[in-house]
Amino acid sequence: MTRTRIATARLHLRVMAAGDLALFRELYCDAETMRHIGRPFSPERAKASLRATLDAIREPHGPRFFVIVERRSRQAVGLCSAQPVALRERSVEIGIMLRRDARRRQIASEALFALTAAVFRTLPIDTVWAQYRKANRGAARLFDALGFYEIDGWRPCGARLRLCVRIVHRSAWQSNQPQGAVPMSNVIGFLENAGRDAAMRHATREQLLQAMRNEQIEPALCDALLQPERMAIDGLMGVREKMYAVNKSIETPKKAPAKAPPKKAPAKAPPKKTPGKKAPTKR
Repeated sequence: MTRTRIATARLHLRVMAAGDLALFRELYCDAETMRHIGRPFSPERAKASLRATLDAIREPHGPRFFVIVERRSRQAVGLCSAQPVALRERSVEIGIMLRRDARRRQIASEALFALTAAVFRTLPIDTVWAQYRKANRGAARLFDALGFYEIDGWRPCGARLRLCVRIVHRSAWQSNQPQGAVPMSNVIGFLENAGRDAAMRHATREQLLQAMRNEQIEPALCDALLQPERMAIDGLMGVREKMYAVNKSIETPKKAPAKAPPKKAPAKAPPKKTPGKKAPTKR
């Protein structure tokens, strides 16, 4: 797996090396980054941990740590990993850590999507799983979006107590990926980069095509993105159904006419008194 090329429209995942100490320290020594993982490391402990991790990577069934690199800026923005393969369970754990400035940009989902696909493609496993603290709502949303789900009655080897565990089986993962489809992350990644670049918003067709070639976007995706209609992109991503939204002007509701006050019933005349009978006069 260490020789497998893992790349998306925006990212490149390379094997971690000794030269990544600065990134390793930035992540593991930062209290805010470690708040859902554990106590932050001291610089000395981070250096020792990196050496131990690099030694473990050389083992045949050891962990696989990758540095997440933005292809456009060539800056390292985080780490992701595939922990030791459990041969009996045929499972592997994945995880991710990002620098502060790399969060809330869909980088985590893009990197983990590519890593999960590579794990299923290259390793003799049936299940990929992840664990996180209950308070880490961001991790819950992330793995839910990737198709990981909770399962009762089974915890993989290495899962810690009181942590949430999400898994995805090979069969479920493959059934959710249309055959021959370009991953959604590739489409989103290029479009987000183009949206942030003011020059790209007014670029000609030739300039857009050259930019996509520079980013090594697949030829089929290049052609689809340059089409005036979105049907080509839908076909690449395996979209079979379309949704349409019609904008309708909102009419101001007419006010109902004010109701006239009810007429008062005329007061009834007091009943006439019957004249009393006169007493007979005595003669």
